[in-house]
Amino acid sequence: MTASNKLSRAGAASRAYRAGVAVAVVASFLTVWTTIVRDDGNGVGFFMVIMAVAVGWFAAGFRAAGMARTMIGVAVMQEAVGALIATAPTVSKVPGESMKALLFSTFFAGLWLVSGAFFRSAAKCGEAGGNPQPLAARRARITRKVNGA
Repeated sequence: MTASNKLSRAGAASRAYRAGVAVAVVASFLTVWTTIVRDDGNGVGFFMVIMAVAVGWFAAGFRAAGMARTMIGVAVMQEAVGALIATAPTVSKVPGESMKALLFSTFFAGLWLVSGAFFRSAAKCGEAGGNPQPLAARRARITRKVNGA
């Protein structure tokens, strides 16, 4: 593989990674904004979805492959929250509200999946910045320091 080919792959991975982060940030912002605007008492579930994103990214060490898997789980969680809200007794009594809750959740689940697709693309091209194992390299350096090597 030539140096220019490596640089182009690293650039593509970096752009895909950044796009994934951008879509996730937009989805988070829109979730918070719509929850505040609606003020219907269902916001806690949607805020937990955003917390799941943060926890998943930390657990994945901010590596693209793990973040892609996190986004799939978050999309499923988003749909589950929507289904719980749609079947709640207070919502199901109002005509059309269940469908609105499901459409709302499906829209946001789609955004999470788009973000996950960008992270998947970044993982296929090589991790963000072109470095496939930043965490493993860091651990190896620390281990060498501790062992005195």
